[in-house]
Amino acid sequence: MLVSELKIENFRCYEFAEIPINRGITLVYGKNGSGKSSIIEGLYFALSGKSFRTTDLNTLIRKHTDLTQTFITFKNATGVKITKKTNQKCKILQIKDKKTLTYAKLVSNYPTCLVENKEFFFTTSTPDEKRAFLNKTLFYVEQNSNIVLKELKKLIYQRAACLKNNDLNQIAYWDQKLIELEPSITQTNRKLITSVNEMLQTSEIKEHFAEKNPWLADLSVDYAPGFDDKVNFSNILQQNMEKDRILKRTSAGPHKRSFNIYLSDVPAQDLLSRGQQKVVSIILHLIQRELIQNKTNTNPILLMDDISSELDKDNANLMLKYLLSKGIQTVMTSIEKKRFSGEKDVFMFHVEQKGDKSNVR
Repeated sequence: MLVSELKIENFRCYEFAEIPINRGITLVYGKNGSGKSSIIEGLYFALSGKSFRTTDLNTLIRKHTDLTQTFITFKNATGVKITKKTNQKCKILQIKDKKTLTYAKLVSNYPTCLVENKEFFFTTSTPDEKRAFLNKTLFYVEQNSNIVLKELKKLIYQRAACLKNNDLNQIAYWDQKLIELEPSITQTNRKLITSVNEMLQTSEIKEHFAEKNPWLADLSVDYAPGFDDKVNFSNILQQNMEKDRILKRTSAGPHKRSFNIYLSDVPAQDLLSRGQQKVVSIILHLIQRELIQNKTNTNPILLMDDISSELDKDNANLMLKYLLSKGIQTVMTSIEKKRFSGEKDVFMFHVEQKGDKSNVR
């Protein structure tokens, strides 16, 4: 479902902003600190009820006001309104019929693919950041994955409580539950990584970027299950018991799963420049988007924050060419507009800040 317009009120440094979102690429450009990322954040919030910059949604509300609102409309004339009042939960309404939406339903109905600047370097990202990438993809491509991950979170929490209280009898109970759940999580995540590697070999995405990046032929992703999978997981829990009692947490298990990126069996971060690492991140996010699109039969909007930093001219042009040729609806920010000028389906908006207010035009 294509987005047609975003409106934000009292959001961050914006009193009000109204931005048409075009079918091709919508570029928001301006100086650092002018409010560009807040547009991407506003769009992400309007489609998910969450922020990628903070867990405290009160900080989204403009200073000296007590609520913020976002309105997003789609090409089919439907839309969603989110109201966030200070210290209150978000209220999510469908604009047409005024029906309330849950967070899960909102995210399920309107998938996004977000490329944050901090996510650009999957080669050096933390396991938490990589795990978030896996979880988001699985939410759309694997039925019941969200239920399974909620169960995992509960088990890890309960086991940690037993470790803190030195309750060995209860630990045995939660260990057994964890042992029973682990195979499902490991198999599902391995299946996803296998799909990613298959697309790295066969997808038009990699072939497109390989024109200027021949090293992509050796790129692969390796799943890290969060424990030594050469050893039975039940034995891992037993072996780590004393360590876990000292740490008062479960030190190894599927809750620690992640992935690593290699070039011919060498860690990619040892061989690639930061610009090349950024290319890897863009490719992985485009693969994520394609997997979600194929599974959900939707058209996830691509959000890219600070896209131009550390990306050379050739790769920036390759990226633009691919996005435009595939008709991927994209909203991106950049400090410059020069490299995007002259493109037929790139629509530009300039952001500037005056005093404590940002404006977009």
